[in-house]
Parts: sequence; structure tokens; C-alpha cells
Amino acid sequence: MTENGDRRALLAIVLSLGVYFLWSAFFAPPPPVQPADALGSDAVDVEGDPDATAPPSTGLPADRAQPPAVPPPAQVIAPHEEAVSTPRWSGAVRSEGGGLTNIQLAEFRSNKTVTPLWEWGLEKVSGDAEGGWAAYQGGDDPYHLLTTGALGIAGAGAPSVPGDFEITRDGETLTARGLRADGLAITTTYAVGDEPYTLDLTVRFDNGSGAPLSDLWVGVTDVMGGDAGRFLNNVRPLAHVDGGVEHVDDLEDLEGADREVLEGPVEWFGVGDRYFMAVLIPDGLGANQVVSDTLADGRTGAFVIDPQPLDAGATRTMSMKAYIGPKDLDLLKPMGASLDEAVEFGWFGLFSRLLLFLLEFFQGLVVNWGVSIILLTFLVKLTFFPLTQKAFTSSRKMQALQPKLNAMREKYKDNKELQTQETMKLFSDHGVNPLGGCLPTLIQLPVWFALYNTMLYSVELYDTSFLYIQDLTAVDPYGVIPTAYALLMFGQQRMMPMGSMDETQQKVLKMMPLIFAFFMYSFPSGLVLYFCVNMTLTILQQWWIKRTIKDVPAAA
Repeated sequence: MTENGDRRALLAIVLSLGVYFLWSAFFAPPPPVQPADALGSDAVDVEGDPDATAPPSTGLPADRAQPPAVPPPAQVIAPHEEAVSTPRWSGAVRSEGGGLTNIQLAEFRSNKTVTPLWEWGLEKVSGDAEGGWAAYQGGDDPYHLLTTGALGIAGAGAPSVPGDFEITRDGETLTARGLRADGLAITTTYAVGDEPYTLDLTVRFDNGSGAPLSDLWVGVTDVMGGDAGRFLNNVRPLAHVDGGVEHVDDLEDLEGADREVLEGPVEWFGVGDRYFMAVLIPDGLGANQVVSDTLADGRTGAFVIDPQPLDAGATRTMSMKAYIGPKDLDLLKPMGASLDEAVEFGWFGLFSRLLLFLLEFFQGLVVNWGVSIILLTFLVKLTFFPLTQKAFTSSRKMQALQPKLNAMREKYKDNKELQTQETMKLFSDHGVNPLGGCLPTLIQLPVWFALYNTMLYSVELYDTSFLYIQDLTAVDPYGVIPTAYALLMFGQQRMMPMGSMDETQQKVLKMMPLIFAFFMYSFPSGLVLYFCVNMTLTILQQWWIKRTIKDVPAAA
């Protein structure tokens, strides 16, 4: 590969990285949605919208406009709740719906509201900004899950808003009892689990209706809003179904009669954001269907469906374990049920877990996650130093041979075969590998992507500070680190000779700092800190190699 070809390869790599970031942020495909008519004979298609009509094969009422409702009970149940508390989390079981709600995580603070300076400036110009600018607001209260949602609500037929329940306590065990209009009695029992952030849950269905009831369900709901995606942190339905994690980012997909049906073995289901989740793990249920839907009260959630009819007078119990807490690998991995896959590190998850281990090791030494990121960057750079040095050295040698290569191309321009033979002989005589410039870079790509996902999805970095930055998982509201990265990228370009590139290549390469800076202003500041330190070390390495490695002597 010639120097020009080597630079083209490098340019292609840089452009590929830019396309990857752009695709990940804006164009990643949504999880597959299986149509209702593709369900098997033993699976039930459950709609969540009261105006939709369920297919005949589901066993649901044909008129979705009249879902089973819970009328006022014979004895009015006054609204009340019973608290449940552990050293790590607390919540309450409420009579409205009989679900666990208003969960607070004692070891984590609530999300800070981050207002970037440039966004506030635009709002100020448009007249939408109120008051002065504050980079960070809030973040003083414990982190809340399901503030307006609930875990453990249950019913039959189409998922709907549950009625009133009577809540009783027996020591540390809470029981919610409710009776539906169709005669179905639901009894849900909550007991604190043995593992951290867990709860043991049993739901008993007693069919007193005099007729079989189909589609028993248990769900987790919450009021959801805003946008969701790779760099955003809003709660959405999620589930581990058929060997993989699926979630709904666009709530418009669940509007009206729309919903999402997932078929396959269910490991767990619930709601969560990038760092926390509230999910249920079915125990021996053999569940094979999860529905994501929006209820009539505006709450959206995930519901596991048991399509086997419950005969009149029969009783059925669903046993589940709830996990309500951070997406921490050290907590999730020992629990099994593929819970650790909720931390979505992607294709290079093995590398990401190794890098997270190293990040935690450094944090244990320096007790600061920002410094830990810098030390990890140094370690990664040191590990790949020989490969990077080989790439830079090969580029320098190719640059020195460029006049000879140009002369050879001119001399053998009418004989491509001989030109190739003489070019390879020239490389061999001077010990130059035509792939030496780009191959080391390609080898490092998996580690780069793994680091990228480690910084993006590790709850260990949540609400951690460094210098003026109060949350390394949020954007830099002052824009200092992204601007520094763009300047460093311009400086690194100045060290790369572009004389042999055509005009179009040079223009594209010169635009890359601006393109990358655009992304960096929306990236978590911890991730941008890594890129910034890495670019600084790359510039220093190039400078050192340029001073210590001499050009290849011109051939006679």
C-alpha cells in the first residue's frame, strides 16, 4: 500500500468512526416487533389500547372498547399505603392498583438537570429562557424509580388499570387483595429478598367468575416522557426475551391500538433507563410472551402474559423475583437469569467488562473516577504503544519513499504488472510493510468501541465528579472538554502531511474536527475526557517518533 493508499485507509477509518457515532445516535434500528397474526396457537396477543380489537386467536374480548373494569367494591377501601424498607432502598405498596411504587435508592442521588450554555443561550435569544443560567440543578434527593408507576400490578384479559386493593402487613410481608368485577380475586404478596435490591413476589389468581378466564398478566409500569436513545436517559419498557434484550425507545410506537409483542422464552421484563431498572424475573412460569403497551391512565409498561385459561373455581400462582436498583454487573451477574445483559456493552462486551474492571481498580487507588479515566487511557495507550509506533514508523518510511514511488509509477505507467513487481521489491529492500500504517489501527478498533461503551453504560460513573464537572455521565455544560478535543484534533492534523492527498480528501479530513466536535458536545463528559486524553497522548507520541526516527535514505 502506498502512502497515498495508506492515508486513504486512515481517512476511511476516521470516516467509519464518524458514521458509527452518527448511526448509533440517530439511526440505530428499533427492536423487531412481531405482528399479532404471527403468534402461535399457545400464545396470546394482548392489546393495551381500549379502542383496539384483538384478533380472534387471542381469546380476548372482541370489543376492546369494553375492557374488564374494576367497579367500586362493596366496601369502600380508603386510599392508603404500607411502606417497605431496606438499608439500600425503600418504597410503598399502595391500595390504588396494589403495586409497589415510589421506590427510592438510598445510595444514589437523583438526576441532575444539566443545561448546556449554548442551549440556554439559544433559549435566551428566542425568549424561552427563564431566569439566569445554571449549569447544574437538583441532584440532592435520593434516586427515584416508579414515582408514578408500579411494579407487580396484575389482571386478566387486556392489560388495564387495576382497581383498589386492601393492603395488610404481617411482619415484613405485605399483602394486597383485590376483587375484579368479573369475579377474579387477585392476591399479591411482597417480601424483601435475600439479595440486595430484590423482592420476592407471588401473585395468586382465584377465578370466582363461573367461567374460564384467559390471559393472566403481571406488569411493571411508569409514566414516561421525553426522548430515549443511546445518549439519553429516560425510562422505557425493556425485557430479555428469546435470548436478547429488547426495549421501546419511541413511545409513538405504542399509541392508539399499537403495541409491541415479543415472543420467546422470557428471562425478565420491566422498565428502566441507561443505569437503573425495575424488572420482574418469572420463576418456573414458562412465560413466552411480553407485551409493551400504554394503559388508559397514561402509564406505559411491560407485561408478561400467561395464555393458559384459568378454569372457573381454579387457582393459579405466579412466583417472581423483583430486582429494583442499578445496572451493576457485580450485583446482576450472581443472580443469573441473564440480568447482567441489561448492561448493554454491545459486540465487544468482553473487552468492556475487562476495561470496567481496570477502571474500578484505578478508582480504588485514587478515589476519583475522572483520574481513573485518565489512568485507564494511559494504560490503553501504553499497551498499544508498539502497534501505534509501528504504524507511525511505517508512515514515515512510506513518506520517504514517495519520490521513488512516483518516479517508478511514471517509468512503468504502461506496464502495471512490472510496476507492481518493482514497487514490492522497493518495499522489500527498505523493510516497509504496505499495510503497516493501517493494520495496527484496525487491531485497536474493538478496544476503542469497547471503551466507548464502557464510558457510556457504566453506572459506576453515574453522578461522579471531576474538577468542575459534577456528573461524568452527562454532557459538559460549559463545553470546555469538547472544545479542547476539537483543538487537539486540529493540531494532530497539522502533524500529518497532506501533500500527496487530492483536494477532496484534504477538505474532508479538515472537516473531521468540526464533525467530531459536534458529536462530543452531546457525549457524556467522561467519554469526551477519555478521547481528549487519548488525543493528547497520540500527539505526544507522533512528536516523539518524528524526532527520533529518521527517514529512509533515498534509493540510489
